[in-house]
Amino acid sequence: MSRPAAKDTIVLRCFPLVLRSDHAASSSSQVPKRYHSLLASQELNKTRLLLGRTKEKERLYVCLSTTPKSTPSWFLLRPETTGKKTLIPVPSLPSQPQTFSSYVPLDWGIYVIGGFKDGDVRSSDVSLLDCRTNTWREVPSMSVGRAAAAAGAVDGKIYVFGGCEEVKESNWAEVYDPKTETWEAFAPLPDCSEGDNVVRETLVMDEKVYGVDFWSGNFLSYSPCEGKWGRKKTEEVKSYYCVVEKVLYGCDEVGNVFWRESEEVVWKEVKGLEALQEVFSGSNSVRSSAFRERVRKLSSFGLNIVVFWVGHKGDVWCAEISLERREEEEGEIWGRIQWSEDLAAFRNTFRRPTVEVLYAAAVNV
Repeated sequence: MSRPAAKDTIVLRCFPLVLRSDHAASSSSQVPKRYHSLLASQELNKTRLLLGRTKEKERLYVCLSTTPKSTPSWFLLRPETTGKKTLIPVPSLPSQPQTFSSYVPLDWGIYVIGGFKDGDVRSSDVSLLDCRTNTWREVPSMSVGRAAAAAGAVDGKIYVFGGCEEVKESNWAEVYDPKTETWEAFAPLPDCSEGDNVVRETLVMDEKVYGVDFWSGNFLSYSPCEGKWGRKKTEEVKSYYCVVEKVLYGCDEVGNVFWRESEEVVWKEVKGLEALQEVFSGSNSVRSSAFRERVRKLSSFGLNIVVFWVGHKGDVWCAEISLERREEEEGEIWGRIQWSEDLAAFRNTFRRPTVEVLYAAAVNV
């Protein structure tokens, strides 16, 4: 192996002192391409380890669709920065399907699974965003194309089901092992219907992978430990979900946040968030109800939750909410807004905003 050039040696000594989240800026087109490979090098990781620079906070990654039929764009949100919160661009995946991909955070990366390409062609491709270096690589493809599939990680393996062209597809359910980089089919849902095949959101809770039915909002679950499928009807359907410390949180389109234990069916409202409604209303101006903001994504971030919505001018807004369970009040959960800001604006020539928040997840790097 050839020795690094003198300039590269200097870079390898300096880059470990920079936060990994700041590598996003270093990955821009203004930085020479040969330094991009240094960011992804084993030498850099070894140097970071020697300097004790490997322990960092969670980083929140956000995937946006800014215009119809455009390649999704990826960003890094750094709420700990002082002053205005911003979305830092990270390299996007040119071949990423435009819609209905599934996303799985696992260890230091985010897997992008399937989705619709060229309008209505289901993709079997799987790509991995290495959040340590903000670089992409392809991983082995699934045996069948999928879009709007359920996908979640349990015990280091990724379980995927649904989203196929045919409900009776023999490989309707597959599991991926990152260690061996292999896919393997597992027993599909016995009484699978069309509704089970299209999932709008995935949750991992109690060592089970839950898919939220696109139309009914009911929950379909698979337990890898037991090898069993299950169903759970939802009386009150929420628009978006996330899990924090084994508690399920849901949010409707107008910013009301609810919670319930995993085995319960009754939702309770998170108290103390009246200010969220004021913030949500404050981002509106006087206009037709057709242009009113709607919540676009709910995600966990450490022990907090983050709510994303889009303003009528194409501004992406976000609020981070801390949570507290008060045992003296019969275990009720209270929320407190840590901050709320417009993160970025995406202007276009369309009559209404076209930006969509496709995905958001926290990753430890």
